[in-house]
Amino acid sequence: MTAFYAHAGGVTAGFLVLAAGFVIVKFFRQKRWWLKAHRMAGYAGALCFLAGLAAAVAMVAQSGEAHLKLPHAWLGISTIALVVATPVVGQLQFRIRSRIRQLRSVHRWSGRLTLALALLTLLSGLRTAGII
Repeated sequence: MTAFYAHAGGVTAGFLVLAAGFVIVKFFRQKRWWLKAHRMAGYAGALCFLAGLAAAVAMVAQSGEAHLKLPHAWLGISTIALVVATPVVGQLQFRIRSRIRQLRSVHRWSGRLTLALALLTLLSGLRTAGII
């Protein structure tokens, strides 16, 4: 049961931190510190999600069940892929200045999609656990 709580806590914390990163962009962009805070929220959220993934792998291994058996697991893997890709694209916009417009657009839409998919994944996890 400890791995379950570590998984649930990690991904919930990750979602909340990523949501805070979105709030920073939406409401605090005029502040000097917004970009640093947004970037830190992205990294911290990704680390929380990866910790949640590690706990999920341990939990499934302990149960003896097959990995990636449930729709929640597939949603989770998709969410993790976006959680990792979104900050990478965000950093690329500062490295590849000739493509800044395209990369910024991809980063913004990827961030929105990441939050939506993370919420869907959280809800499916609650359903899988029998909580909702």
